[in-house]
Amino acid sequence: MKRDSAKGISRRKTLGTLAGGFIGASVAGLRTPSVHAQTSKAVRKPKILLMGLDSCQMAKIIEWAGQGKLPTFKKLMTQGSYGEFENIFRGMSVDSWAAYNTGVGPGQNNFFGSHPWTLYDRTAYQTSGINRVFRLHAATVPFMLAEAGVKVGLCGTAMSWPPERLKDGFMMSGKGAPGLGDSPDHKGFVYFTQARHRAASAMKMRISFAEGKASTVIKMKEMEIPLQLTLNPGDTVTVAYQDVTLTLKQGEWSKYVPISFPNGRGAIVKWRPERINTDEGDLQLYRYRLLQDPTAPERHEPIDPFFDGACAPTDRWTYPASLAREVYDAVGYYRTPNLPFEYDYSSFTAYVQEEQTLIEDCYDATREQDDIVLWLMKNKPWDFFWFSNMPYDRLNHNMTRIDGNSDYSEEYEAKYGGGKVMLEFTEFIDKELARILAQLPEDAYFMLISDHGWGPVKKNFEPNTWLMEQGLLFVKPEVEGKKRTYDTDDIDWSRTKAYTLWNPGIYINLKGREPKGIVEYPEYEKLRDLIIARLRELKDPEGQPYTNIADRAENIYKGDYYRYAGDVQFCGYRDASGIKVPGIKNDGLYQIDFGGFGRDGQVWDNPRRHFTGYHGNALTSFIAVGPGIKKNNDVSNGGHMMNVMPTIMHLYGIEPPPNFEGRIMYEIFESNSPYAKKAKAAANEG
Repeated sequence: MKRDSAKGISRRKTLGTLAGGFIGASVAGLRTPSVHAQTSKAVRKPKILLMGLDSCQMAKIIEWAGQGKLPTFKKLMTQGSYGEFENIFRGMSVDSWAAYNTGVGPGQNNFFGSHPWTLYDRTAYQTSGINRVFRLHAATVPFMLAEAGVKVGLCGTAMSWPPERLKDGFMMSGKGAPGLGDSPDHKGFVYFTQARHRAASAMKMRISFAEGKASTVIKMKEMEIPLQLTLNPGDTVTVAYQDVTLTLKQGEWSKYVPISFPNGRGAIVKWRPERINTDEGDLQLYRYRLLQDPTAPERHEPIDPFFDGACAPTDRWTYPASLAREVYDAVGYYRTPNLPFEYDYSSFTAYVQEEQTLIEDCYDATREQDDIVLWLMKNKPWDFFWFSNMPYDRLNHNMTRIDGNSDYSEEYEAKYGGGKVMLEFTEFIDKELARILAQLPEDAYFMLISDHGWGPVKKNFEPNTWLMEQGLLFVKPEVEGKKRTYDTDDIDWSRTKAYTLWNPGIYINLKGREPKGIVEYPEYEKLRDLIIARLRELKDPEGQPYTNIADRAENIYKGDYYRYAGDVQFCGYRDASGIKVPGIKNDGLYQIDFGGFGRDGQVWDNPRRHFTGYHGNALTSFIAVGPGIKKNNDVSNGGHMMNVMPTIMHLYGIEPPPNFEGRIMYEIFESNSPYAKKAKAAANEG
């Protein structure tokens, strides 16, 4: 993969390339279309409903649909085209969604992984980990469509904050919107009496009951609101603060209720008692993270001095701004940032939530989102509507475990193992999808995409520990041998020549570029050659060759932003590379923990608790159904995720910009479809 020398194309320049006019089609998306209906109606814009299912693995969908467990998915594949596609190189959630969003990969849109591109860029760490404030340097496909006259709607799509001003359109930002804040007191919180509770200290509070009553507080930014908890006969608990009084039984979620803070900030929140035993004075009470109150006044204390000052107010997570209140008033709920439409991920990884709480919340979040999607479909004008589901991904990461995981046990296996959690949730998604498709206009298209797949992890490759073995990374003398595992703050930069961060790749500690760089430029290329050669010798824990690709970043990424990636890029046969390797087992069992140090000096370490599932082989999913789409058509061979957006633009009669890294998938169209005729003409011209 050689880097294209062409520069990235600006939004203004891109818009200048957009063609006018639309190819028309009007037949039932999920019914048998007639050839006459495809060609005889007046030219007009088609309707396309695009669903992003984060972590969906097409191989599992095909397997379970074939077993009769997913009737809606089976119908879609029977009546349309589908495939398991290659990903962008080492595609993770954020950079894969950003690639969909722009039609170009990280080398052009500047979106590498989940974190900032340099260790020392604290502003970037605060603001651009998973949103596009500073990072996304390319025009978005929704913006291009809107400027070309397509009415565009987005709901919960990732990396879409701040919201764009979509001409005649609407959007609700998804993953990456800052919300009320991301400090521990904003996140999910647990009040507990059991000494064994493992939540991070900043996200829990131990309480005790006297005569069935306990007085505690709700905290946010040094503010405290009195909270009264009462254990009742019959094992219920009463939660009381301000004007709110709730009596809940074990495992029962409350409705969304308000919290008003002294600085004028309003929030909404839910409560769930995870364990209650009145006789023993025992309680574990989970409080969902503080969500923005869509009914709150526009003028209030700043959420964050940076966001509400120099940048953009975090309240503005919808376009138009009034849409948040409108949806809330109509539907009665909305999981406002951070993060909408997914359970409280950061709280769960900090061991606040119990497994059953997580599972129930994922079901509730999906159901609520789909209610909102259906309301928007019915009440807002749209030609292109893109929504995404995140809980599917979160169940994978936290509930997919195999023997050897730190959270695995025989008890867990009996209750949740054998893929049971993901199968049952996929069956639920199947039913929800049928509910949405029943309301889809007859002449509309439906498409489904994913950012990667899912699967268990057996071992993590720890690059920083490996670099220590190679004599290229050193920790400070005062911590060496005194900690089970190190972190980036322990690195001795005066001796370190190479390291990894949270993003893919190995960085050279280059003098003049890195704040504490020591590698002179004449040594830079030799050092890259050395690391590449040694990576190619790497063996997995089974003694098999591990590395599939090890190369310079400029040979991997197209576009000038490759400079922000690690200097050396690599992937394995059995990790989340997103690359198909015929004849090679690619099960995702041996992942790369970028930025990681192995415990006790292990190069191959067990995955961390509550992150025991990952992206499998990171191949992506694709389904398309609608007028002129071939039926029962497997297009996996030669399929790539970057081909989706050029194909969508083609459906609207818009020429994809020349910097797009994918192609139009003419192979999904019937030969007599107007969308396939252009392919024939192009072939004849060639």
